[in-house]
Amino acid sequence: MPVAAYALVAGFALLGVLGWRLTGEERERARVRQMFGRYVSDQVVEALLHAEHRPELGGQSQVMTVLFSDIRNFTTISEKLNAREVVEMLNTYFERACAVLLAEGGSIDKFIGDAVMVEFGSPLPVEDHAIRGVRAAVALHAVAGEFAGWMEQRFPGRDLPKFAVGIGLHSGEAIIGNIGSPTRMEFTAIGDTVNLASRLEGMTKQLGCAILASESTIVGAGESVTCGRSEVVTVKGREAPVRVFEVLSVNRGVKQ
Repeated sequence: MPVAAYALVAGFALLGVLGWRLTGEERERARVRQMFGRYVSDQVVEALLHAEHRPELGGQSQVMTVLFSDIRNFTTISEKLNAREVVEMLNTYFERACAVLLAEGGSIDKFIGDAVMVEFGSPLPVEDHAIRGVRAAVALHAVAGEFAGWMEQRFPGRDLPKFAVGIGLHSGEAIIGNIGSPTRMEFTAIGDTVNLASRLEGMTKQLGCAILASESTIVGAGESVTCGRSEVVTVKGREAPVRVFEVLSVNRGVKQ
């Protein structure tokens, strides 16, 4: 066979190998996006693709900050709107909410009716998960304030309670992994850290504040966080009392 023919065959073989490699990379990219893409930012997806150690789908412990938020007086609002209007309201609000949550590297774990659960430091660990969570909470509260204006314009004269949210934050160790049945599984976080974040969100209305964070979150977030009052509270399901802080603002100019 002439030398030129050998070169041509070798060239096609090389192209074939490169093509297979690219196809494999694209397949892997698609798999990661299918698993995490709906819940995390594009930056996190890219980090997952290039990470040396990805989270164990079978379950692993990881330190993170968990954020829970729900809409105040949602039952009253939903009684005054029809089904289509309720869905429109939720989708419009969650679109805006998710934008600021993802901007801080949050992973949208799930929507539970009018509530949303978000993790910072999952699926990939980050050292500054606490301040990310607090910044996201402050931004989310601002989004809710702006959305109250949208509600007034969209549903004038409907005698709706003012749109507002409650937000709870806690930092600690949680278990992450694929949880469910063989026919329906989801990548999620479980454990005491998740439960406490949810409980704190539920206490915001009782304590008269929009954002409530545990001491572990405030300590982890550093000096840039401005807090209001602090209380020691008893949380359902926990024997030991918990110190909580009202979060007012974040000074982005302060180093952590």
